[in-house]
Amino acid sequence: MKRLVALCTMLAAVFAGTLVSANPAYARSQPECESYTYVSNQAGHQVAAPIGKYGVLPCSLLWGDGGPGTVALQWALNDCYLAPARKTLLVDDGSFGQLTFNALKFAQAQENITSDGQFGPVSRASLKFPALAGGGAKTCARLGRPIV
Repeated sequence: MKRLVALCTMLAAVFAGTLVSANPAYARSQPECESYTYVSNQAGHQVAAPIGKYGVLPCSLLWGDGGPGTVALQWALNDCYLAPARKTLLVDDGSFGQLTFNALKFAQAQENITSDGQFGPVSRASLKFPALAGGGAKTCARLGRPIV
């Protein structure tokens, strides 16, 4: 019986550790990015970027979020970071899980900002997003300075 209790205790500890490491809990500092829109940056590019409800900025995306705002982030990660690095692309399903978290950390590291897997004002200003340049040419562009 003691062995069974010890085994169950060990399995519970391992299982709990897996849950904690697989689902980081972050405090939300900004409202969730629930949608996206095209924003003109300083260079005149039309940049597809996540926005909050009713166009509220700044906004954030964290593990567990989902919807059109997350899809816009996944487009940015795919087009501007993963594809150029020849890495496996995300499925743009609007679900912020492990793969999106890892891809965001990769993109943040590429831009030399805190690589925490959280999308907030600094990531919004520093990361590149799919954009339309003059004549409809597709490119990747930044939005500009952080909105705080």
